[in-house]
Amino acid sequence: MALEILRNIHLAPLTTMRVGGDTQYFARVQSIEELKEALLFSQNQGIPFFILGGGSNVVVSDAGYAGLVIKNEIKGISCADDVVTAGAGEVWDEVVREASLRNLWGIENLSLVPGTVGGAAVQNIGAYGVEACDTILSVEVFDVDTMSVKNFLGEECLFGYRESIFKKNKNFIVTHVSFLLSQEKKVRIDYEDVKNFFEERAKNKMREDRLDDEPSLQEIREAIVAIRTAKMPVYPMGTAGSFFKNPVVSAERYEILKKTYPEIKAYIQADTTVKLAAAWLFDKVGGWRGIRRGDAGVHEKQALILVNYGSASAQEIFLLAEEMKRGIKAKTNVDIEEEVVVIK
Repeated sequence: MALEILRNIHLAPLTTMRVGGDTQYFARVQSIEELKEALLFSQNQGIPFFILGGGSNVVVSDAGYAGLVIKNEIKGISCADDVVTAGAGEVWDEVVREASLRNLWGIENLSLVPGTVGGAAVQNIGAYGVEACDTILSVEVFDVDTMSVKNFLGEECLFGYRESIFKKNKNFIVTHVSFLLSQEKKVRIDYEDVKNFFEERAKNKMREDRLDDEPSLQEIREAIVAIRTAKMPVYPMGTAGSFFKNPVVSAERYEILKKTYPEIKAYIQADTTVKLAAAWLFDKVGGWRGIRRGDAGVHEKQALILVNYGSASAQEIFLLAEEMKRGIKAKTNVDIEEEVVVIK
């Protein structure tokens, strides 16, 4: 049965921000063979392609996309000892849930991060002190240049902060990802929000945390879900999650900023550079939290998240983002980049 190629499909409902126009062509693929068929179609038509996962980290332009959008729906989760392998189209949190049920440690801090497994590898998602690359053993891709399957070991993926070789080279399409997890207990609750959650829990239980009171894997997952749920917009509000990256500055620049903003939130990295908390900058320096421009706005609980209150256009979202970045640049001389991917 030939792969179904649809025309003039509205993309907004396929994204969590729920803005944007139509794509010229659209196809859902559930196997590598179907993916190959879709790519051959784009080549024969002489049009570009875009791989869409859960639509949680993308914003579609109002003009839509003059090409073929391929929705990756390659599914499947398998486990062999400490290795969990999942199809790129699997919902990311389903993989975290499966690992949690098997008491495999390593990705529990990434609970409830929206999107698919493919997006997790491409973006190198991160939250609460953990990044996907910390546990990625290997990534299987379909190489458009050779029209064949290729495998990358974790160290070959060139992972960085919200970066990977797959983000740089669009001709490497992620099809499966394998994660090396651990049956050994590895508690990571030193990140501020998580630490505060368990400290508050300890107070409520009227006891002091002791080594033997370290939370279980399931308790950590439940804590992360609770923390994220409290911060995130709720349906029907549209959002693409964290819209911006945390900017990285030199140690010298950080010291200058600290003189003006003594309470600035920052994380000193291994190479001595400093990652600034963009949410803190937008909130405390820019005063953006809860600001609204028509139906485009900044979430009232988290200044890193832009929202569509109902009928915002992509252009209105982009204009708000630019206004926010300019404001922070003017006050701190710090450049902030978008984390979201734009389809245009």
